[in-house]
Amino acid sequence: MEAKEVLLRSLEQSRGYQTGALDGLTQEEAAWSPCAECNSIAFILWHVTRVEDFFVNRVIQHQPEVYESEGWQQKLGTPVKGTGYEYTAEQLQAWTVPELGIIRGYADSVRQKTLDFIGTVNIEKLSEVPRPDRSSDSVGAILTRITTEIALHVGQIAYLRGVQRGLGK
Repeated sequence: MEAKEVLLRSLEQSRGYQTGALDGLTQEEAAWSPCAECNSIAFILWHVTRVEDFFVNRVIQHQPEVYESEGWQQKLGTPVKGTGYEYTAEQLQAWTVPELGIIRGYADSVRQKTLDFIGTVNIEKLSEVPRPDRSSDSVGAILTRITTEIALHVGQIAYLRGVQRGLGK
């Protein structure tokens, strides 16, 4: 199995788990947070999508993020800059929760761009370092980190759904 096939399968599996965790949620459930310093399902989904968008499009491909190029920032009404990384409790509380369906649309658009990129990438590209002035991480290392981050955040989303709904609801 080629490296890019591993990446594609990982992203497909994570998307399946994410879909299962999000399907049937109400807007209130998506916006719910266990406490002021915790993320909601909506925030986690937005954040992990922003991270994927930033790294795959801006860092690796040196292109505009889907967030900008397709107008998702305006559709979502979320901050122009940043991915939500290291937000303070105050920033979390001030974050306006977009409609879950719109966040999912953004996530779908970003994922399709990611899959398209990985599907066409050659093995040599995975060894390239896209930002040698900032990091020694190769394209392959960045994509590996993204798949891990996605899996971790999908687990958080599923956990928060379970906290709210219990088993099998």
